Amino acid sequence: MSRLFKTIANPFSRTALIMFAWTHRRTIMRWGRSFWTELTQPGRIDPKRVAVIGKVLWAITRDPQLAGARQLKHVRLDDDRLVIDASTRWKGRARLVDTLSEIEGVNAITDERGRVLSGSIDTTAA
Repeated sequence: MSRLFKTIANPFSRTALIMFAWTHRRTIMRWGRSFWTELTQPGRIDPKRVAVIGKVLWAITRDPQLAGARQLKHVRLDDDRLVIDASTRWKGRARLVDTLSEIEGVNAITDERGRVLSGSIDTTAA
């Protein structure tokens, strides 16, 4: 504990930590908002739902274009539907749907109004 305190008290370490947090502020806030929404819902906390949200957020964070997107605010689960809070004019929605559609536990991806979002490859065409 003393070693951790000394590391954080070092001005260079503090500066590096602040710069890291500032550089990744959108990702940090997206994770925080998404988990806060899930953990503050009434009732018991379901570890499976938290794990699915973690997988979704990790998939978003791994993609450099999605991780830095300021239009994507947070994600939440409604049963087996993933609800995305993002700007309607955001051009990265198709990429987001393509990235998240493979995650187990997510059967549909919708926006805040309940409209189903589609990826770049339309799978409904016969």
